[in-house]
Amino acid sequence: MKRILALMATLAMGPALASEGSSYTTMSVAGLRTGVIINEADCPNAAGSVWVTAPHADGTVEGACIRYYAAGLSTTNPDAIVFLHGNRLARSYDSEGRLIRIGASEGYGTATEESLQRAATLQAAALGHPFIILARPGYYGSSGVAAEQYRRREILLVNAALEAIKQRHGIARFGVSSQSGGGPSLGGILALRDDVPCATFSSSLTAFDERDRALGAASRAPALRQVTQDPYDPIREVAKVRPSAERRVFVVGDPEDRQVPFPSQQAYAEALRQQGVKVAITTSTAVGATHHSLGATGQRGVGWCLDGLPDEEILSRMGRGEATYLLQGGFY
Repeated sequence: MKRILALMATLAMGPALASEGSSYTTMSVAGLRTGVIINEADCPNAAGSVWVTAPHADGTVEGACIRYYAAGLSTTNPDAIVFLHGNRLARSYDSEGRLIRIGASEGYGTATEESLQRAATLQAAALGHPFIILARPGYYGSSGVAAEQYRRREILLVNAALEAIKQRHGIARFGVSSQSGGGPSLGGILALRDDVPCATFSSSLTAFDERDRALGAASRAPALRQVTQDPYDPIREVAKVRPSAERRVFVVGDPEDRQVPFPSQQAYAEALRQQGVKVAITTSTAVGATHHSLGATGQRGVGWCLDGLPDEEILSRMGRGEATYLLQGGFY
C-alpha cells in the first residue's frame, strides 16, 4: 500500500516511514530534513538500489535502501569510479551555539533520478571509466536520516553498499573520490577494503578536532564530536588503514577553505603518511564563496590514478583549479 505512516515537521520528531512508490523521499527538502525509513520489501531489487544492513551504536541492526546512479558499466568491469558527495543539510546556530534552524543547502530538491543519471553518464564519458554516484544515507533517494551523518553506522552502510554494487556489476576494483562530508565514509572505506587502489579526498572532513580548532571563533556550531553519536573520525582510525604498494591516496584542498580548513586536511594526510600509506597532497583553487568546492578535481584525480599517471602529473593537473574541470550538468 502506498502510504506514509508519519510525516514530521522537524527532525526532532523522527524520520518518516514510507512505502515503495511514495512521493515522500529524501530527494525532497522535506525528506532530507526529517529522514525517510523504508522496509526491505519496498526497496527495489534492481540496478540503482541495494538493500544493506548495519548496526547502530547500541547494537541494533537496521537496514537501509541505498540508491546509486551509474553509467558506463558492462557485465563485468575492471574498475569503476565512485563519488561520495558532501553534506546538503544546513544547520543554523545562534551566538550561544544553540540550533535554531535546519534546512537544506541551496539547490537541494531540484535533482531528480533522471538528472542524476544524466550526470553519471556525462561524467563516465569525461573520465573514461564507469562512474557511480553513491547517495549517502538520507540523501538523493537513499533511505535514512541525513542528520545522522558521520556516525560509524553511515560508514558501514556505505561500505556494504559498495560490496553489493561490486557483486551485482562484477567490478574488480574501485577508485573513490569524496567531497567535504563524504570524507568520513572514504576514510572508513580505506580501513575496510583492499580493492580501492585509488582514492582522492577533496576538501574533505577527515579530522574533527583539527577542523574545529582551525575554524575557531568563526564557527558558531558546537564541536562535531559533541553533536555526533558514535562518530567516525578518520584521523583517529588511520591505524586500521593497511599500507599497500598498490594504493595511492591524494588530498586536495584550497588554502582559503572556510568550511574544512586546509590545515585539518594536512593533518590527516600526515597521519596516513606516518601509517605508511602512500599519500600525496596539493592545493588548488576551489569554486564558491567559501572556497570549498573541489569535487570535479577529486573525481579527475581518481580517474588519472586508475589510468596509471604518476603522482607528480596528477598533482600538477589537480592544481589547475576546479573551474577547469567542471562539467555543465555534472554532479559534485
